[in-house]
Amino acid sequence: MAGASAIEMPVLNMTTGGLWRVRGTASLAGSAEPQVPFSAVVKLVQSPLLWQHIDQVPPHMREELALRYPWRTEVQVYASDLGQVLPPGGRLPEIYRIIEVDPQRTAIWMEDVQEHPAATWSDATFTHAAYWLGCLAGSRAVAGLGPQISAARDADRLRFYLDGVGRNVFIPGIEGDDLWQVPAVACAATPGLISGLRALAGRAYELADEIVLLPTFPAHGDASPQNLLIENIPTGPDGRTGFVVIDWGMYGGACAGFDLGQLLSGWVNEGAMRGRDLYRLEPLCLTAYCDGLAESGAAIAESVVRRGHALSMALFTGLSAVASQRLGEADSDSLRDFMAGRLEMAQFVLDLLAETH
Repeated sequence: MAGASAIEMPVLNMTTGGLWRVRGTASLAGSAEPQVPFSAVVKLVQSPLLWQHIDQVPPHMREELALRYPWRTEVQVYASDLGQVLPPGGRLPEIYRIIEVDPQRTAIWMEDVQEHPAATWSDATFTHAAYWLGCLAGSRAVAGLGPQISAARDADRLRFYLDGVGRNVFIPGIEGDDLWQVPAVACAATPGLISGLRALAGRAYELADEIVLLPTFPAHGDASPQNLLIENIPTGPDGRTGFVVIDWGMYGGACAGFDLGQLLSGWVNEGAMRGRDLYRLEPLCLTAYCDGLAESGAAIAESVVRRGHALSMALFTGLSAVASQRLGEADSDSLRDFMAGRLEMAQFVLDLLAETH
């Protein structure tokens, strides 16, 4: 016997058609033991053309979206041998079965990962995660698998992002006036921040051209804390947190330091951390990431890593920091506090970019 319950997911996730937790009991093949309980997660990966809000995408852009958006990457990752060569300290969830439902949908049955009951994102947790992401980026074994499972080159993906949601949503919002007049934004946005983000929007393609000239390394692509599930906590001063790493849909090649942007912005985007905390966390995470690169044998200067981190965070976090689904809510203290945190993050991104110029 089994039953399924839906797991809440972001509305704007175009390529996840559904997420369910399936629980029940089952008999083990060839065993005389009574039925045992089980729990699994089923993720339905889909073409963006099946997204429930596809009507928000202009009709003339939908065909290109379907062709260029790497919606099958996560399936390819889980079907590959990547899990066998990941650096120590991180693993993939166990995959039970991958079912091709039809040409536009695939169901992935996977382990229902239970985080450690004492899991928390301390400064040490962030640095352990950054170190592991650096090891991932520098791993020759991981890089050897990249061409087999990466659905789009970094340059193509970056320009697709800018030509799509960048040029049609984020940049017009920053350059216009309406967004800055929303009360929850207006109360925290300084003239300097507004002018800085507008300057960033004007330079977006220039910065993208600089990024694609940097060396390319493997990157998870969406390495937010939400996708790094804490499986074990170190018991001694020299131990490291162990992670089960999920949501590999944006895996591929990227500049060194790319994954630090999602690692640092994830909790701020969710409202669980203030943007001003990034001034403390970023130097710790950068050093740990570079240590991971070195541990894996990648020889790259810290200044190059930080520039790649600053450029990619500017485009993927800076341009989107003020845009939020929550701005459709009625004005409230909660919304204002949330947006204040996001605007602090935007200022951090601008400062980081200026420091690495």
